[in-house]
Amino acid sequence: MTTPSADLDGPGVIAPAPDAFVLPFARLRPGFEPAQLPRFGDLAWRLALMSRKETHRSLVIDWSRCPAALRPALMRAAFAELNVPTPAVLLQQRASRSVTQPASLRHYFLVWIRFASWLTDRDITELGQVTADDLEAYAEQLRASGRRWRTDAKTLWVISRLWAYAPYLPERDRLVMPPWEDPAAVMTDFLGTNDDALDGENNIPIVHPAVMSPLLVWALRTVLDLADDVLAAAREHRWLLDSLPARGVPGGTETARAYLRGLLAAGQQLSASHAPGATAVAAKYGGPLPPMATTFLAATLGVILGQVAAARSSLTDELTAENFGPGPLLNVPVSGRTGHVPWTPAIGFDDVDTLVLHLSTAALICCAYLSGMRLEEVLALRHGCCTRTERDDGTVRYEVRGQHFKGVLDEDGNAIPEGEPRADPWIVLELVARAIAVAEQLEEGEQLFTRTLFRGAKRTIMDRTGLSSEAAVERIRAFTTWANQLAAAHGRPHELIPADPDGAVALRRFRRTIAWFICRQPGGRIALAVQYGHAATAMSESYAGRSKADMLEVLDQEKGLAPADALTEAGERIAAGETVSGPAADRYLTAAAEFSDRYAGTYLGKRELRALVGRQPPPPGLRGPASLPDLQPRRVHRAVHPGPRPGTRRRPEHPGPLPLPSGVREHQPHRQPDHRAAGRGGADRRRRRSRPRPLPHRGPRTAATSPPHRHHPRPRRPAAGRRRPRGTTMNAPDESVTGPRAGAALAQLVGEALAHAHPDVDSRLPGAIRASRGTARR
Repeated sequence: MTTPSADLDGPGVIAPAPDAFVLPFARLRPGFEPAQLPRFGDLAWRLALMSRKETHRSLVIDWSRCPAALRPALMRAAFAELNVPTPAVLLQQRASRSVTQPASLRHYFLVWIRFASWLTDRDITELGQVTADDLEAYAEQLRASGRRWRTDAKTLWVISRLWAYAPYLPERDRLVMPPWEDPAAVMTDFLGTNDDALDGENNIPIVHPAVMSPLLVWALRTVLDLADDVLAAAREHRWLLDSLPARGVPGGTETARAYLRGLLAAGQQLSASHAPGATAVAAKYGGPLPPMATTFLAATLGVILGQVAAARSSLTDELTAENFGPGPLLNVPVSGRTGHVPWTPAIGFDDVDTLVLHLSTAALICCAYLSGMRLEEVLALRHGCCTRTERDDGTVRYEVRGQHFKGVLDEDGNAIPEGEPRADPWIVLELVARAIAVAEQLEEGEQLFTRTLFRGAKRTIMDRTGLSSEAAVERIRAFTTWANQLAAAHGRPHELIPADPDGAVALRRFRRTIAWFICRQPGGRIALAVQYGHAATAMSESYAGRSKADMLEVLDQEKGLAPADALTEAGERIAAGETVSGPAADRYLTAAAEFSDRYAGTYLGKRELRALVGRQPPPPGLRGPASLPDLQPRRVHRAVHPGPRPGTRRRPEHPGPLPLPSGVREHQPHRQPDHRAAGRGGADRRRRRSRPRPLPHRGPRTAATSPPHRHHPRPRRPAAGRRRPRGTTMNAPDESVTGPRAGAALAQLVGEALAHAHPDVDSRLPGAIRASRGTARR
C-alpha cells in the first residue's frame, strides 16, 4: 500500500504518487475492498465510498472533463481537500465544517473543473498565472449568466477554497488571494446588488395541484385496490422462480423439445416474452423470430433455462413468427377494479416485475406525501417502523418511528451521516400505515424501499441497496406513464396525470406540496409546525410559501369563489324563509339580493372573481370602493369585559358569551318566520329590507365623517408608572380588518372539500361561521 508523500500534520507540499490512495481510510464505509479504492492516477474517483448513507449514489468525479493543462494542479488541490484538515482561514471566515461530506466535495470539484475550462479559454495553463483581475472578470462572467445571486456567491466561495489550500500545493499551483476575500471588500462589489427575494420562502417548487391530485389518486388506488392482485401475482411469480432447478436435469432438453413439438402439433402458439430484458436483446440483435418465454417454460417443465434454449434452437428451422403468441399468464384471479370493471383482464408472467415496481412506487408516494417526511427520512424507513396505538378514549393513532438526518451533528459540529432516531414519532394517517404494510410485503430485507427490488437493477461496486433520490424520480416517472395508460384504457381522461410545469416530480417536492395544502386549512400553521417538528411557525410558513407556479393567481380565484358560493347559498336560504338578524342584516340581505340579480346563472371570469375580493374595479351592479358591501374593510370593535377595580386581585367574571363585534351577523336557521308580524306590517318591512338599495359611497374616513364611538369609547391612557387594569385595551379598537364573513366563506369551502374525502365532516355554513368567528376573536 502506497501512502501520499506529504506531511499532513503541518504545512508541506502535496506531491502524491500515481498509485497513492485518494480517500482517507478513517472515513471509508465498513466492508470496502482495497481494489475498489481510487488512486491518484485514476481519472475517476468514487467519493461515495466515504458515505455511510444507504441512499447515496456513486458520486463519481470524472477528471477527464478537466482541461489537460490544469488537470494535475486541480487533482493535487482535490487530494489536499480530501486529506488535509480544513484550513483555519475557512473555519474562521465561513460556516465551514472541519469534515466535508462527499456530496459537497463532488460539487466543489465540479466548480473547479468549470473554472479551469474558463481559464483555458483565456490561455491560462497554470493556477499561479491567475491574477486578481482575472478573478474579478470571472465574477462578472458569473453574474452575466443570469443565475441567482446567492448561487454565484457560493461559487466564488468554492473558488476561495483553492486559495485556502495554496500553502500545501507547489508554487505553480498556488492561486492568488481572491479580491472578495479582502477584509475591506464585500461580495456586492463583485456581483452587484443582491436582488434575490428576501421573503424567506423555501425555493423548492411545489408539485402543481393539477399534477398532484391525480398522482395521489392513482397511488392510493394502487395501494388500496390493486395491491392484493399484485402481491398474489408476486407470490406466484416467486414460487415459479424458486422451482427452477439449480443444475441441469437429465433429459431436460428432450423434455422441452417434446413439449414444444406437442404445442405446434396441436396448433397452439408458443408463449413469447415481453420482459424488458428480452425485448431489449431482441431489438439489439434483431432476428426473424421473437424471444420465447424461456424462464416461464423452464419453471413449468422443471428444467434449467439452458435446456429450454437448446430445445428452441433445435427447432429454429421449423418455427416462424406466426408460431409465437402473447406472453404467458399467471393463474391469479383479478379482484381489483377501476370504477366498475376489473383493472386488467389478467396478469402476465413478464408483467410482475414491473407491477411490483409500480406498487412499491405508489407506497413510496403515499408515505412521502401524506406524512411530510424529508427525502432521506422516508427512504430510511425499516420493517416494523409503523405501530398502531389505541388510547384510553378509543382514539387510534398510527406512529412511524425512524431516523432523521437534518441538524444531527457531533461534538465538533460535523454532520453525522447515519443520522439518529427521531425523538418524536410521526403521526400519520391509516393510509400511510397501509402503504407501509404493502412495502413490508414486497421487500424481504430490512429496508422498505431499495434499488434491488427490481430484478433488472444494475449491480454497483458498493454493497448498498438503498434507493437513491435519482432512482426515485425515474420510478415516479414510470409510474405516471403506467397510470396514464390505465386511465386512457378505462376511459377516465379526468384522471390523466399531466406534466408538471416545474419539471420532474421529485420526493423532496412532496414535503413542500403537502405543507402548502396544510397551511391553507383552519389552524394549519400550528398543525404544520407540529407535524414537521419546527420550533417556530416561521419555518413552516417558508415551506408553505405560495409564490411559485402562479399559486397567487390560484388563490385569487379561490378567494373570489368562496364569497360567491357563500352568497349563492345565502340567497337560497333567504328564499326558503330563513331570517337574518343583527346590525349588519340589512347590508347582508342587500348583498345577497344584488349578487343574485347580477350573477345568478352567469359565468364568473377572472375579472368578476377578482372584483369580489376588491382586487380591481367591480363590475356593474356592485357599487362602492370594494366588491361586496358585507366584505368591505370596516372598523370592528372588540367587546372587552371591564377589568377589576384598581387594587383588587379578583379576576373578571364572564357570566356569558362576549358580545359579538359590530357588523358580524348570526345565522339563525332554527328561527321560523314570524307570521304574527304580518298584521303589524312586519312582512312589508322585511320585503322592503330585502329589496336592493343603492349604497352610500364609502370613501376614506376623516375626523369629520367618522361616526363617534358610542358604545366603545377610547380608554384613557394610564399615567406613567401605573399598571393598566386587566381586561382593558391598549389602543382604541379602530384597526381595519377584513370582514369575518370572508373567513367564514373560505372555511365553508374547505369544509366541503373535506366532506368529499371524509363524510363525517360537517361543512354546514353555520359551523364554518362559528369557526371563523373564533379565529377572528383570537
